Parts: sequence; C-alpha cells; structure tokens
Amino acid sequence: MASPSPFDNVEFPPLSALPFRGGDPKGESDTPAIWGFYEHLSGSSTKDELGALNLLTPTRILCAAQTQIQTGRVFSLNWELHKPNPAGMRRKGLEHRVFRVDAVPVTSVVDDEVSLNTQCGSQWDGFRHWSYYETGQFYNGLNVSDVLTAEGKGCSSAFDNPGRNGIQAFQGKVVGRGILLDYFSYAQQKGINVPNRHHGITAQDLDECAALQGVSFEQGDILFIRMGFIHWYENATEEERRATQLGPTNVVGMKQGQEEIEWLWNHHFAAVASDAPAFEARPNPLPWNLHDYLLALWGTPIGELFDLEGLSKACRELNRYTFFVTSSPLNIVNGIASPPKCVQSSADDVVH
Repeated sequence: MASPSPFDNVEFPPLSALPFRGGDPKGESDTPAIWGFYEHLSGSSTKDELGALNLLTPTRILCAAQTQIQTGRVFSLNWELHKPNPAGMRRKGLEHRVFRVDAVPVTSVVDDEVSLNTQCGSQWDGFRHWSYYETGQFYNGLNVSDVLTAEGKGCSSAFDNPGRNGIQAFQGKVVGRGILLDYFSYAQQKGINVPNRHHGITAQDLDECAALQGVSFEQGDILFIRMGFIHWYENATEEERRATQLGPTNVVGMKQGQEEIEWLWNHHFAAVASDAPAFEARPNPLPWNLHDYLLALWGTPIGELFDLEGLSKACRELNRYTFFVTSSPLNIVNGIASPPKCVQSSADDVVH
C-alpha cells in the first residue's frame, strides 16, 4: 500500500481566489501565482521547489503502474540528441568528440565527450529557466538576482552548494500516468496543415481531440501534445530545416489566451510537454507567454521537442492514449534544464 500524501486529493482554489498569498504576482491575464500553496498543504516551512510535481504522489504512481502497464511495450520519448540541427534560437547544439584513451596502451580503449545547451533538443524546462516578466521572479518568489549576476552570468554552478529551484530537485519525481493528445492526427483529419507555420491550438481543439480519443483527465496527469513538428522535421529537406531553425520562428503551439490558461489551470497537470520547439505558438505578439504561468507562477514543468512518433503510432493501434511514464532529468546541481531521459509504456505499456 502506498503511503498517504497531503497532495493525493488537492482542492485547488479557483483562479478568482488567487494569488494564494497577498502581495504575490496577479498575472497579466488575471491568472495569479500559487506560491506558498504546496507548503500550506504539507505544513512545510521549507520553500517548495517541485510545484505541480507534488501531485505525483506514491498513491498516483502505484495506481498508474497497476492500471497502465499491460502489454510491456516500451517507447523512448527522447529525440536523437543532435536534433534539430542547427539548434533553434541560435543556441549551441550538440558537439560530439570520439577519441582513443592513450593511458591504456595494451588495447584500443575509446571514450567520447559531449557538450550541448540543455535547451537545444528534447528537454524539461526547470524552474530557473523562465522568470515572470513583470517582476523578474522565478517559481515561488526566487529572484533573478539569485540566479544571474547583473552581467547576465550564472551566480552558481554544479560545483556550488545547491540553490533553490535547481533541476536536481526533479530527481525521482517525474513518474506517473501520461496522456497523449494526438492533435497532429486530429488536424490532418480536418485538413489543417500545422507543423511548420504559426498555428495556435485552442482549448476547444484539445477538448475535441480528447473526446475523439476517448480520453478523460485526472488530477496529476502528465500531458503530452503531439503537434507534428518532429514529423515535419524528419520529412523535410535540409534546406527547409535550416530555414526554420535559423530564420524567424513560425511554429505550431498552444494558443496563448485566457481560455487556454484557464484550461491548463482547471486540469491541474503535473507537467506538460509537446514535440514542438516551444509549448506555445511562435511568434507571440503578447508581452506574456504560457511559460510565465506554467513555470514561474504555477510551477508546472514544460517539456519541448519530445519524440512522440512511436508512441502515437502505438496509441492509435491500441486505441488507448494513456500510459505509464518515467523520466529522470540530469542530476545537475543548480541546473536550468535537462534532456528528459523519458520512457513510456504505451496505451498498455511504459514511457521513459
């Protein structure tokens, strides 16, 4: 039997009752911060660093394992580490060096070294990645001055004492029931071409997609939305790929509007992810982004560029869109983001 948790059956306040603490940000779209809420539920005097991941309790994990692992088929959601190439937003992509280890002369011993920006491919955004644009604060009130110097350099690294909101806090926490909304297949059925142009996926779109798939949501679900970008990339020409990555970013993503904010809030996902370069549509003419709400105000991790192709095929074959998910981000003290190392056990199985 799983040990009980104060986060097993959470009664979240309505948006109209937020912010949870007086003086915390209210949000551009009247969707305020929930800072201090999880400490209130647990009675902890330590500032929370997990946000919505608190919802992945032993009870939910055990239930997900018992109900979702049925056929034993396993799918990795990690895209090949060198993709996209070149990396988007002019970030540093993967560098890979293979070489002989000369210290062992009796045989051929080969090592390799990798270097990359943790935002260049499949990734989880941690809570030090995006601050709320109006106040310069990260999740739960962490000030940007605690993360960056005035010159824009990091205040700490993996070799320093752990600070608040580092990606290391996610260790052993991203485990539970996943849901795939295969919006790309839904859009194709409707004759909508979405992956490589600006296209906002609405809350209504997602509700209709879920209804067609027979999906019902539960508090603490890990949401994956297949938007079609990786499918497009893998079938595009080299010229088309480079034009997208180096030129203006025009890509599919979730629409940034009040209805979409309310949809995300009301479902209380433990984390959200997609196969697109950003979870929300780009470009964005608004002063705020869904990143402001999900990461900074609510503490909901965002995954980007997850490879959902194999998973979506299995879900269609099985006509089932829920599964067991495990993900173990890199254990980098004071880290900002991380490759997800994510696996899923499809419709009847698991995902890493």
